[in-house]
Parts: sequence; C-alpha cells; structure tokens
Amino acid sequence: MKSLFRRSPPSHQVGLLLASDRILLAAMGQTPIFTSRAINGPHDWPQAMGELFGQHGLAKSKVRVALAASLYQQIQIDKPAVPDTEMAGALPWAIKDFVNEPVLQLAMDYVDLPTPPAGRPRINVICVPKSRVQQLADAVNGVASLDAIVSDELAMTALYEADQTVRMLLWQPRGQELQLLVFHRGGLCFSRQLRGFSSLTSALDPHSDLLDGLALEIQRSLDYLAGQLKLPEPSQMQLAIASSSIGILVRHLEQAFGFPVSAMANKAILAGVEYLSAYGAALGGRE
Repeated sequence: MKSLFRRSPPSHQVGLLLASDRILLAAMGQTPIFTSRAINGPHDWPQAMGELFGQHGLAKSKVRVALAASLYQQIQIDKPAVPDTEMAGALPWAIKDFVNEPVLQLAMDYVDLPTPPAGRPRINVICVPKSRVQQLADAVNGVASLDAIVSDELAMTALYEADQTVRMLLWQPRGQELQLLVFHRGGLCFSRQLRGFSSLTSALDPHSDLLDGLALEIQRSLDYLAGQLKLPEPSQMQLAIASSSIGILVRHLEQAFGFPVSAMANKAILAGVEYLSAYGAALGGRE
C-alpha cells in the first residue's frame, strides 16, 4: 500500500508537495507547470491552492499529494503476524508505543520492507493525524479531486522502473539535510538521512574531507544493504542535489564505487530539485 487516502477521476495529473511553509505544484501536460506558493501553515492551504489552481487553469484536476517529512511520522516495526485483511486493525496497537498522539486519532498506512532470509518481515508505517488528512482533503477537493496522499520519499518511487535493479538516489534541496534513498522492485526499500553535508548546496566547492566522509557514509549503507538485506549491488546512483559542484560530486563518487553515477536530469530538476517529490506524485497518477 502506498496511499493514505483515495478518491477518483478527472483530467490533468497534478502533484503537490505540502510543507509547513510552502506548497509546490507540478502539473503534467504538453507544457509542464512548476510553481510554488509560500504559506504560514495548513490554515493557508485552501486559499493558496485556490490561487494556484485558478491561476494555471487546473481546476477539477486529479491531484496526488506528497507530504513533507515535517507533516508525518514514520516508524519501522516488525510486521504484525495477521492476515492482510486485518492489518488496518493491527497497526494502531503495533505502533502505539512509538507515537506521541492517541493512535485512534491517526491515519496510517504501511509499505513492506526487504526482509533478510532469516529475519522477520518488516514494514514502514506512515502516520498522519486524521484531522490533518481531513483538512488536506477539504482544501484539495475545494478546487480539484484528491486521488492519493503519499510521503515525500514514497512519491519518488514513480521516477523508477519496477524491476530487479537496485537504484540509489542522493537527494538534497537547498537548505535541507542530504537523503539517501534506495529503490528496488518498484518500491522504496531503504532511506537514510545523512547529516553534516548541508554545505554541499553552498556556492563553494566541497573539500576532499567532506567528499571522503560522504563516500564513507554511503559505503556503510551499501554494507547494510548487502550484508543485512541481501540486496544485489546497486547498478547506478543518481544525484538530485541543488549544488553548483554536481560534476565534482559525480566524479568523486563514481571513482569511489565503480558503478555509474550521474546527475539526475528530468523536467523537475530543470525547475528545481525541490520539485522532485511533487513531480513524482504527479507521475504516480499514471499507475
């Protein structure tokens, strides 16, 4: 499962990234649209969405929403040993010790994680207050048609083929921490925040110690993927980093690991790395 909330039909494919201070919109079509609006919190959603959708003629569009990390909580746990039909009832009691809010006030969904041969099945549970889901649904459905809600990381599964290839993505919008994401069989199987690399998006070229430290952190993740999760070696790594030194990063990491490393190139990257989740959400509507 990848969505917390579903509705149906209409025309344009629109992806939104909702953060605490802004809304980013990506709309697919002959001429893609990438635009944003600053907000002061969720109470601004209805007005901001009305302006964005009205200004670009997107009323009645089908909308998939990606939530920024500040708007949801995710917990990795052992998968409850119940039939899939009973998971909705089992999840609240499986996560109750890991959340600060009453579990019955949370909307939640989960994705399966890779399971080591001798290990217990694991899942990643995504939780959002039901009040926020309703607030979001009301705002979107006031101008368009809500199709799904996903996390910002899960939205990006739409950027990759659902095959046996293991693909890595280093993702860092300006001003945010670096994220390492790993995709396999059409799903996000691993994510990790790499702290201490915010300077990669500065105007200065990264120094060798920083590059070596980054390679070391990536190698630790590779060791975990191979040793614990028994995943095949990645066939590629892409970089979606708002950095003027992207060429230096690509060359250093390719020399360090030996598999192809490249700067991600798509319509969202041309508009700005920060649009990647909204773009993935919009592409996900093609499923």
